[in-house]
Amino acid sequence: MPMQLTMAIYADAVRRLPDVPLPAGYAMRAYHPGDAASWADTLRKSDFVTWDEAQVLQFLEVPERREGSRLVEHGGRVVAATFASRISNRPMPPAVAADASEEGVLDYVVTHPDHRGRGLGRATCTEVCRFLVSRGCKAVSLNTDDFRLPAIHVYLSMGFRPVMNGRDIPERWAAVYDNLKEGGREYA
Repeated sequence: MPMQLTMAIYADAVRRLPDVPLPAGYAMRAYHPGDAASWADTLRKSDFVTWDEAQVLQFLEVPERREGSRLVEHGGRVVAATFASRISNRPMPPAVAADASEEGVLDYVVTHPDHRGRGLGRATCTEVCRFLVSRGCKAVSLNTDDFRLPAIHVYLSMGFRPVMNGRDIPERWAAVYDNLKEGGREYA
């Protein structure tokens, strides 16, 4: 399996992100006890098939991640969510800050399939990016897969840019841009 694509956005661009209004009936908030099972269900329905309640709770054991992660609730269920992390456990892409503690990470951006197309992913990403920048991060990165074109479109439209951190990455990004263009979304 090829390495995931990495994208990054710098703090100054995060500060310029517009607010993302949620549709009626949806609410953005931090994690509350009791959310883990519903969050895990949304992760599983968004292709992260191995996640369960225990894994969500374990991931949220990091105090900053628990505080900074955001979810969207609808009808008492978690329908979109993003974890707020730091890059501390992986190699530092050259396009971001030299100190790994100064780079935030959007981990596992998900929107339940029944609630896609409503701006929920953009809203959670925006709020988590703002949290991480408010905590001193100079950049925020994420990893994604080449085939996740709707998500990549959202990230590019927010100001995230590709990180060229491997030999095959430029050609993979060229293919992603071609696929986006075929779908009516063109980026330079």
